[in-house]
Amino acid sequence: MSSVKEYHNFLQDRKDEFSNVLFMSKAVRAKKSFYQKKSLSPADHKVEVLKSKKIQELIKTVSKQENIAKEKLLEQVQEILNEIGYNKNWKVIRSLGLLLTKICLKTCSGLYLNVAGVKLLRSKMGNCPVIFVPTHRSYADFIQLSYVCFTYDLAIPAIAAGMDFYQMWGMGTLLRDTGAFFMRRSYNNDSLYWTTFKQYIYQLVTNGELPLEFFIEGTRSRSGKSLAPKYGLLSMILKAFFLSQVPDIMFVPISICYDRVLEENLFTFEHLGVPKPKESTSGFLKSMKILKEKFGDTYVHFAPPLSAKEIFADKMDRSAHNLAPLHQQELTNQEKSLLPIMGHSILKSQQKHSVITVFNLIAMILNDNLSRENTALTLGELHERLIFLKNSLEVMGAYIPYKNQEDVLKALSVHSNLVQVVKDKVNIIFNSVVLGDIKTSHLKGHALTDKTMSRSVPLVMLQIYANPAIHLYIDLCFVVTILRVNPELTKDVLFRRFSFLKKIFSLEFVSYEPWINEEFVNALELGTKLKSITRTNGLYSIGNNNLLNNILWSNIEAYFLSYYSILTILKDFSNLLDEKSIYVKAQQALEIQINNMNTTFIHPYSLSLDSLNNCLNSLSLQKIIIKTRRDNKIYYDANTIVIQEISQQFDLYITKLQLVIECHQILNKL
Repeated sequence: MSSVKEYHNFLQDRKDEFSNVLFMSKAVRAKKSFYQKKSLSPADHKVEVLKSKKIQELIKTVSKQENIAKEKLLEQVQEILNEIGYNKNWKVIRSLGLLLTKICLKTCSGLYLNVAGVKLLRSKMGNCPVIFVPTHRSYADFIQLSYVCFTYDLAIPAIAAGMDFYQMWGMGTLLRDTGAFFMRRSYNNDSLYWTTFKQYIYQLVTNGELPLEFFIEGTRSRSGKSLAPKYGLLSMILKAFFLSQVPDIMFVPISICYDRVLEENLFTFEHLGVPKPKESTSGFLKSMKILKEKFGDTYVHFAPPLSAKEIFADKMDRSAHNLAPLHQQELTNQEKSLLPIMGHSILKSQQKHSVITVFNLIAMILNDNLSRENTALTLGELHERLIFLKNSLEVMGAYIPYKNQEDVLKALSVHSNLVQVVKDKVNIIFNSVVLGDIKTSHLKGHALTDKTMSRSVPLVMLQIYANPAIHLYIDLCFVVTILRVNPELTKDVLFRRFSFLKKIFSLEFVSYEPWINEEFVNALELGTKLKSITRTNGLYSIGNNNLLNNILWSNIEAYFLSYYSILTILKDFSNLLDEKSIYVKAQQALEIQINNMNTTFIHPYSLSLDSLNNCLNSLSLQKIIIKTRRDNKIYYDANTIVIQEISQQFDLYITKLQLVIECHQILNKL
């Protein structure tokens, strides 16, 4: 694990060198992922897809079924491939690389990489497809990763990108020339597009020499936490392995962690229901003004590759593919059932190798101080608690790049738009927020008042920066939360209640059911070690590490309030409810509490549509509510008896009991 702490600031190399232009003009001697007898160009790959038995057979079938000329269908497939396919233009790559260098030198303190991880990867490359799977916290992710590849002589990957970029004037071509291939988010039962895209991926995996890159989470995480893995692209990539067309596939989990995220304002407003503006070139150019600000450090960590051959080992049955021609084969149900193992293994590795920044700790501490409704912390108090929290999180396995108190001042300086130090006191900055004339129909939830927005925006942003550390302590926090309201419990009872919380919050704090027992055991060991819990005569109870327990709870309490507000709505309605109405009712009730100065502090992150949506989807996955779609709306039908039971269990964990009563009363009036 020593390599975890060995990071090299390769931005410093760019600062020290004689000429950035000379560096970006260097000869390319990139290590490829899977050497082939014949190297194919991007255009060659499209030709091979067009000639494949899969596509030729599809054209014959569609031509016959829909009475369309084969030549016409062939043209359509060619158009689809031209829409999808990546390209490599080294003039564009070098020019953008030089531009990125200049931007980073101006806005960033450092770009850090675990070089040992790259060296390990290089030693393993060449004999099978390699898939880069980075975390997705910003649009900057794929740019950063390609920059790392160029710098350290790894082949720049072919990168899966959404159609949002494709439709941006000029940007689509630029991204394509740097290796992006484009995929539609929905296919509308278009078998021609769907089959062509899958065959293109199959072609790149089996006959391509470049690594592929995709985001297992499917989209950017607006919360700073991991999102549940998506299996669409993963299944397409693994098809070649399950069909024995490649000897193995290496998945490389990559963690990209930022001191400050470019899209922090955008994400904050999205949590509160303000819709994301449509991507456009003009919007992109306007956003460039943010590059006048400072964004601190970025950490990129290449984790050890995960071998499909090793992970699936004895779990595969390839005999099922002996009964039909290769081009007619698809994944079996048994093979599809293996996808979550790989998806969650990648996600777990990303989390394990993530860097927790100093400001992540500062955000957690400020959240705790808000929850206690204390006065602003002094710099000395903040530093004292930061050292305590740092030591605790390191016991949990965190790597935190902290040397001395200067790092605290640096972190506060990078986030001077959110926090400021006045007369030795660390204060959160509350600016006036005026939304203007946004149509209510365009909002995803309740039209929050300007007063609520002004109070909520900085605190929601603060929670976003506290979130990256949650995966380290969420299991321990669940155990502590249970024991706070149940003084003594046997291991079996504690496990049942732990499992309940894990399942309800399975999309919020991503979990994989087969691992719950192991995670429970680890949480007990960790809690005992940190004195957060104790065990006497076979009974578990709360420990005496009150400071740690309070910090952990204060950083997840908002999620309990969000989920409780949803449960309260669902259990009181026997009729179908549309999704937006649920969001509106939940946010209305919480808004009243947030603005009621006579009640205890309610964290505005409880308003987050991200969490409200996760709650509904979690209940839907467990068949507790039934999700239907009609007239372009989503409706939910709840099993009110089960919802009532779940709600009663949540009553125990909401420590602000008066809030629970008032929420009931408010929601029933809405």
